[in-house]
Amino acid sequence: MASRRAAGEDLARHGLRATRQRVAVLRLLRRQRGHPTALELHARLVPEQPKLSQKTVYEVLDTLVGVGLASRVAQLGGPARFEARLGGHYHVHCRVCGRLLDVPASADGPILGRASLPDGFRVDAIHVTLEGRCLRCQDEV
Repeated sequence: MASRRAAGEDLARHGLRATRQRVAVLRLLRRQRGHPTALELHARLVPEQPKLSQKTVYEVLDTLVGVGLASRVAQLGGPARFEARLGGHYHVHCRVCGRLLDVPASADGPILGRASLPDGFRVDAIHVTLEGRCLRCQDEV
């Protein structure tokens, strides 16, 4: 679902104007297999939108995250990464090569069952990132 029309409709459903910049960032984010940084998205968009600033990309990403059309994946010691895949999944992060991959989520129930939450607190989302070394990097120090 990376069409201009679908992106514009989704933006409108969330009360946002479908500006050229918002549509372009959302479409590109939906086409990505990985978890690009704002700077990586900017570099990919500049050839088709030469006047697009890095600041605008950051602002659009903040807006998309704010309304739930994208999510920010924080990495310890690295720049924030973004994704438009919003279904239940976790992440695995290789500390050697930096790869960040999606894995199916299956522990939400046990996590919630073991969490001591303050009275009245409602959980809207659970974000899990497992840190380690991928198969290619296991022999690295």
